[in-house]
Amino acid sequence: MPDIATTFTVRPLSATLGAEITGIDLSQPVDDDTFDELRRVFHDSQIVVFRDQRLSPERQIDVSRRFGDLEIHISTEYLLPNHPEILVLSNRRVDGRHIGLVEAGSDWHSDLSYIARPSLGSLLYAIEVPTNGGDTEWADMYAAYETLPDDVKRRIDGLKGIHTFDRRRNPRVRIPNQHKGNAITYDRSPDDAIHPLVRVHPATGRKALFVSPRFTIAIADMPDEEAQPLLDTLFAHQIRRDFIYHHKWQQGDLLFWDNRCLIHRACGGIRPPEIRHMHRTTVAGDVPF
Repeated sequence: MPDIATTFTVRPLSATLGAEITGIDLSQPVDDDTFDELRRVFHDSQIVVFRDQRLSPERQIDVSRRFGDLEIHISTEYLLPNHPEILVLSNRRVDGRHIGLVEAGSDWHSDLSYIARPSLGSLLYAIEVPTNGGDTEWADMYAAYETLPDDVKRRIDGLKGIHTFDRRRNPRVRIPNQHKGNAITYDRSPDDAIHPLVRVHPATGRKALFVSPRFTIAIADMPDEEAQPLLDTLFAHQIRRDFIYHHKWQQGDLLFWDNRCLIHRACGGIRPPEIRHMHRTTVAGDVPF
């Protein structure tokens, strides 16, 4: 089947962040010119949500690969069988076992910042959504950097943060109930990654604050008694309410966000027996500079 040229509609998701895209069916082939335009909207908006999609796992993978190579998540027990590119986020149990990550991302973070080449972006597809709860929030790290006081900008210029997957080394976060008593979850943590506290977006050239309370545990070559108060200042600043977009999921949403200039968190609040079941693909990125 040939790729199809598509006209779609874009409108702002909020006054803060994001664009809603309607009028495009990603289950069908899409031509290169259309994808180039989608990529432009993505870079301008940081978040794009495609409404009313009906995607097989194979099609979600195909669409995601148009934006770059895909990562295989470290939590291998929650990968979709026969489709390792897809991480399952779900509170559903089968035979008493969780089939997906339940408390995925409840602390503010940028996906995969704990590896040498953090994620470019993530695509999350909402298959089942609860009536209440299960929302997600994103915060704009361009705005977070740009609104820092000048003296703080000067202080962090050239500094690098240390990022780890291992929650046991991070006193700011807790270990989810799903992982308590399962040391292997964090024993497989890769070596620490060291990234600039301020990174330059490779597509837009804009500077973004690149730290998060989930993964950033220290500052390279800085004593902890100096580094930790500085990190606390940055963490408090980056989640100012005017930086944040709050997303209420709709079934069929495919939401693509830019991990290079955003942090996000899952808001929780799902009340059993309601189910939140989603498939996530993650686009590989490059070394921050």
